[in-house]
Amino acid sequence: MTALDSMTASEVIDTLGLEYLDGEGVWISLLWRSDHGSAIYGFLTPKDFSALHVLREDEMWVHVAGAPIEMLLLRHDGEHEVRVLGTDMADGQSPAVLVPASTWQGSRTMGDWSLVVCSLAPPFSGFTLADRSTDFSAWPEATNRIEGLIRG
Repeated sequence: MTALDSMTASEVIDTLGLEYLDGEGVWISLLWRSDHGSAIYGFLTPKDFSALHVLREDEMWVHVAGAPIEMLLLRHDGEHEVRVLGTDMADGQSPAVLVPASTWQGSRTMGDWSLVVCSLAPPFSGFTLADRSTDFSAWPEATNRIEGLIRG
């Protein structure tokens, strides 16, 4: 069996049976769902980043394999945070990042590809995707990062 880190993006997609999620722009596969929570694989490539979106649920991102991920979090209080999800804690990376409910979030790989597990509680119920008309004026210092995480 080949280690994930030695595979190409297309090999990981095929091996895990990932499907493309239109809109948000990532590759996913449902791992688990119950009345209490849900979890998916999420897979990012330089082209297939996680576009800015907001969920009604708390979401925990856990790095599984591949390159670190840069995550932009826009909190409803007007504050923003850039986190790096990865396994090199000496370099300031976090192996897990909690995205609180109602927080705008967008992410991109910092390499060829990244694989995460995203768990939600309660279970996933839908998301709101940002577009060019979404008002992000509360986060003026994050304008460049915001624009890079909106599709279209």
